Amino acid sequence: LAKALNNCLYNISCAATAEMLPFAHRAGLPLDTFVEAVSTGTGQSFGFQQWAPLILQREFEAPKHGFPMGAAFKDLETLAAAAAERGFEPPPVVSAARHTYEQALAQGLAGEHKGAMVKVWESKLGVVCSSAKGTPKDSRDVLGRSKQ
Repeated sequence: LAKALNNCLYNISCAATAEMLPFAHRAGLPLDTFVEAVSTGTGQSFGFQQWAPLILQREFEAPKHGFPMGAAFKDLETLAAAAAERGFEPPPVVSAARHTYEQALAQGLAGEHKGAMVKVWESKLGVVCSSAKGTPKDSRDVLGRSKQ
């Protein structure tokens, strides 16, 4: 159970990464700068460090770049079963992450790594998160404010 709980913390950060990158992109933030800021700021996590660069490179192949998402889903199921056996619900943040995973699996992404969850939110927000390296720097800071 401890291993599943540990992996659920990681899974939550993977789902959050998949949600925040398209949100940042849709909000007009330059993604390379956003990823750099999060990677060195308080929002950084192992999941973000692992998947954000691969997402921006559009590299979703598993197992080359990570464990297939469909096989990794078992930890969220283990946590839900453990909570039910003990008479309580899984924490809301786990349920939210599970919802994102389930949407990705329903879209046929089970054979790709966890970073591929980004495709769920890209579709919802009408964006594709990819690296802009080699293009001129945006004139906004990481919060979207105009630089002067």
